[in-house]
Amino acid sequence: MQPALPTTLFPRQIETERLLLRRPVQDEANLCAAYAQEALSRTEPVSIPEAQSFADFMIEHWHRYGFGFFIMSTRESGTPVTLGHVGFKYVDAWPNHWPQSYEAIELGYAIIPGARGRGYVTEGARGALAAAFTSFDIPSIRAKCRSDNVKSAAVLLRCGMHEEAAKDEMRYFRIMRST
Repeated sequence: MQPALPTTLFPRQIETERLLLRRPVQDEANLCAAYAQEALSRTEPVSIPEAQSFADFMIEHWHRYGFGFFIMSTRESGTPVTLGHVGFKYVDAWPNHWPQSYEAIELGYAIIPGARGRGYVTEGARGALAAAFTSFDIPSIRAKCRSDNVKSAAVLLRCGMHEEAAKDEMRYFRIMRST
């Protein structure tokens, strides 16, 4: 069964103080794959086919469900420079696998190494979370990161998430809708 989310309400673009978050379009799959290969290679290299598969997944998730990962670019230099991505997917969706359940979404992000440590991911994630809670009638949003990824966990905590569990080398987080 398809979700009953008001996907037409989810913004196609978000602007924060320093960032432009925008929906990727089909002809940007190569751009998405190029930065994904660099941004996702935190602990081990991501192959070109894996990066392309993720880029295709990003675009198809938007097409199927009306929301997904944004391309994250800085606006500081006047010309947007792609830094990575931030946004959402259904919890049990990933490249080459579509969800069986539409009950929960999770926040995800990746940023190229040269842009890390400047607060871009926190800023982008906060903007995306605000848009999700404005657009969707959902009680919470989830996130996860590897247990050894201390910086990613710090981003989630700065965004107001609370750690719920840690198991199998993963840490699991959730943020509840403000009342």
